[in-house]
Amino acid sequence: MRVRSKKEAGYEAFVVDGWNSLVNLFPTIVKVLAVVENEDKDGKNREQAWGLQVYFQSFAFVFYLHLMLTVLATTNTLSIALQRKDQDIVNAMNCVRATRNHLEELRRDGWDKVLAEAYAFCEKHDIVKLEMDEAYVDPKNIRKKTGITNKHHFQVECFNVVLDWLLQEFDSRFSETTSQLLVCSGSLNPRDSFRDFDAERLVSLAKLYPKDFDSKDLRELDHVLSFYISDVRGDDRFSNLQTIAELSQKMVETGKDKCYLLVYWLLKLVLVLPVATATVERIFSAMKIVKTYLQNCMGDDYMSHSLICYVEKLLMAKVTNDVVVRRFKAMAQRKY
Repeated sequence: MRVRSKKEAGYEAFVVDGWNSLVNLFPTIVKVLAVVENEDKDGKNREQAWGLQVYFQSFAFVFYLHLMLTVLATTNTLSIALQRKDQDIVNAMNCVRATRNHLEELRRDGWDKVLAEAYAFCEKHDIVKLEMDEAYVDPKNIRKKTGITNKHHFQVECFNVVLDWLLQEFDSRFSETTSQLLVCSGSLNPRDSFRDFDAERLVSLAKLYPKDFDSKDLRELDHVLSFYISDVRGDDRFSNLQTIAELSQKMVETGKDKCYLLVYWLLKLVLVLPVATATVERIFSAMKIVKTYLQNCMGDDYMSHSLICYVEKLLMAKVTNDVVVRRFKAMAQRKY
């Protein structure tokens, strides 16, 4: 079985493949743990292997495993869409809405399916199934009565809580204003001869910046946009542009930034939108890698310098060892 790399499929797809591998290779994993428990010379390793065997062959693990697979499968398409470097914002936001609707359906109707999959897995691998109507026993305190059934614990306290949290995250990250901002900004995309251009949406976008566009500017922008789109669609220099950043550069090169001041100003605002695009997400992921537990005390300056080296790999590859050596030699002597 081949697991796709992160580069091929994006981080979440990579995680999905990892969880699927855990399902497909489950018997092999249990056998390996048994070998470690019986033959490893390190007592700590043997103890950990035994603990993992016990947990892996419990109904709780099986249920959490299938719940995780279901959630990741539901959000995987959206994750791939948001990871793309050349995002089609309009389609991405449609994908956000579709994913949220799917999560709501899963919250409402998905319990029986996830439970059935967990039961089937238990039967296949001889794992004891829990009857949902029986009293739930807390594994951390088996003598204490919980007063709830297994169904209440796994459906209400696990299944529903996870999906409610995901829905809250969607509402927080993709609020109505944020969604409108993203969809409207997509109307400036020059791809396919400005296929997504929508003057009404761009005026709505400008209204979100009252300090930059007053009522007079909004009226003028409404008229200027029709001239702008006719001009750039008829100019061959704008025919092969793919991103908003390329459009901004081309407008400056051709002097159209001065002809269409309001459009160019709106374009600049879109370029600096404080939203978590795929690029920002990659930087935050890099920050988690660089600032590990062992390096948690590093200062902001040092972390910033480290992140530059980690994120801008292509640029740093051009820096030779000689340049680094000269840099250190030029620095003042320090005490270590």
